[in-house]
Amino acid sequence: MSRMKKRPSLKGAPHKTETALKGPTILVAVDFSYCSKIALRKGKSLTSTGGKRLVVLHVIDHHFIHQCIRERLGNETEIKKSLFPRAKARLREYLRKEGIDAGNTEIMVCEGIPCIEINKKAVECDAEMIIMGSKGNSDDMKSIFFGSTSERVLRFITRPVLCVPLEGGNHTQV
Repeated sequence: MSRMKKRPSLKGAPHKTETALKGPTILVAVDFSYCSKIALRKGKSLTSTGGKRLVVLHVIDHHFIHQCIRERLGNETEIKKSLFPRAKARLREYLRKEGIDAGNTEIMVCEGIPCIEINKKAVECDAEMIIMGSKGNSDDMKSIFFGSTSERVLRFITRPVLCVPLEGGNHTQV
């Protein structure tokens, strides 16, 4: 009786396999600041030259959700039901305004500590590079004591990171 080798099933295969089929992945972290808009444009230019996949990530800071709860704006479920669809819609609009093809772009919205989630998602989607703005929407006092999100991503990541600086003036919101 001959034994047949079992072929591994692609069902439930790690995300890495999917990425390999679609080409190299570039992850752009977006917080809707002017600087993240510049980062998105850089991601668009790097993926437009063939075969690269663009993943656009927005992290809803869990501290913000807990602050909303403390301010009695709703319970955790209500707040998340409101924030997640709004963030996805805002990302889609952000991409549309930048002329980015939704067919070659994956939108991700998650909750957590931004620097940790950016690192986790980069590993999960096997990103060959992370692109993010050097100055986002974070609180200036928080940045003074703990560093910006981009600085904290750089401390722990094992992948290349392109930190895009502000162009010209001091823009804060797009």
